[in-house]
Amino acid sequence: MIPTNYKDDNTRIVFSGWRWLYWVILVIFGLCSLTNFSFATRDIIDLGTVKPYVRHYYIIAIPGFEPAEGGASTSQVKPEFFPLVIYRDLELSGYFRRPENQNFVEQNHRRDIRLNKIDFAEWRRLKASFLLKGNFAVKGNKITVGAVLYDTASGQRIFGKRYTYPEQDVRSLAHRISDDIIHYVAHTVGIASTKIAFISTRTGKPELFIMDADGANQRPLTQDRSLVTAPCWGAKGTEIYFTSYKNFNPDLYGISIDGSRRWLISARPGFNLSPDWSEKTQRIVLTLSKDGNSELYTMTRDGKNLQRLTYTRYIESSPSWSPDGKKILFTSDRIGLPQIYVMDANGYNQRRITFQGRYNDSAVWSPKGDKIAFTAKSRGFFNIFLMNPDGSEWVQLTVNQGNNEEPSWAPDGEHIAFVSDRTGKPQIFVMCIDGTNQTQLTFQGSNYAPAWSPLFY
Repeated sequence: MIPTNYKDDNTRIVFSGWRWLYWVILVIFGLCSLTNFSFATRDIIDLGTVKPYVRHYYIIAIPGFEPAEGGASTSQVKPEFFPLVIYRDLELSGYFRRPENQNFVEQNHRRDIRLNKIDFAEWRRLKASFLLKGNFAVKGNKITVGAVLYDTASGQRIFGKRYTYPEQDVRSLAHRISDDIIHYVAHTVGIASTKIAFISTRTGKPELFIMDADGANQRPLTQDRSLVTAPCWGAKGTEIYFTSYKNFNPDLYGISIDGSRRWLISARPGFNLSPDWSEKTQRIVLTLSKDGNSELYTMTRDGKNLQRLTYTRYIESSPSWSPDGKKILFTSDRIGLPQIYVMDANGYNQRRITFQGRYNDSAVWSPKGDKIAFTAKSRGFFNIFLMNPDGSEWVQLTVNQGNNEEPSWAPDGEHIAFVSDRTGKPQIFVMCIDGTNQTQLTFQGSNYAPAWSPLFY
């Protein structure tokens, strides 16, 4: 959802919403040059540190799935494919870890087959609290998988299911098994089947990409050969809205998630930037500069029924809907520096909610509505923080790892995608909302502006 600026693949600068918009406005109107443009580097106060947290993990053992009798022998699906994908999903969830030695897992599994029964005592010796066993058969272009999850302490079966998918979608099938495990064990919704949209420069110019939540299946959706930025998920999770300079103006477009359909939403003069979609209101909130100044508006997904929300001479950017569609977060520099504000969906009752630090931006509402993630500058670096909807109780999630910006919530409200330059170039990472389990998903080119999808089922 956050606009970014870049020079090229080697010198790309991460600019979150307000910084990007401010930079463009100043350059366009000749108010400054790149050689003398800078932001204050001193912070008023220390914004806080990561709260200590000890996360409890379950150990789950997953041997390779057994090929079922009668299945196609020419299938490209291998038994080890399933544990590889499911282990990765479950570890990203923050609830599970794999056993230390997968060879022991396979040995135990072979022993169970010889004994024709599951020896749960042996699985407990591997410190596994749960055991997942499965088989698969490929017939025609379909793959059918049977999976059973056991509690090793009691020896009881937690669930057993059969899944049938097109063979080409076997990774989606594995993700669905992961989500079912999360559902039955952690009693919360799984996010392994979700996707993340993002911007990547790996093809030379910034283009819109999409990937699975574990970082697999990264593929481009646009080939504009221009600046593409600020994606957000749209209606029913089947569309993505984004800004492209393809026609030499920052216009707003929509595209289906398979890339088969694309349409123009708004080509009003000036900026058509920073969209955010509300399923509740069926409207997009975004920044437009058609009247000279950057202001916030809402519109329908076809660009019609325009409603203006702000009327100031300041920069208004980075809007984000509340889950119920009744409020909108945004960034404004109306006090001279970017701070986070909230207003009603009709633009009334605008009020500031951040009063610490000199720079706060890119606020996004948790799907649960109980927290706000945002970017703040602390000790010369940009980091990800959480706060309550009223601006209280700040918690810093990233620290001493370069710049960390552009948070985007997973639909479970328990995970956040973000951008970090800790490895050099900006890359997409994910983490749990306590700041633990930070994992890099992208590695090729510069990657930024992550937007996590809603649930697909």
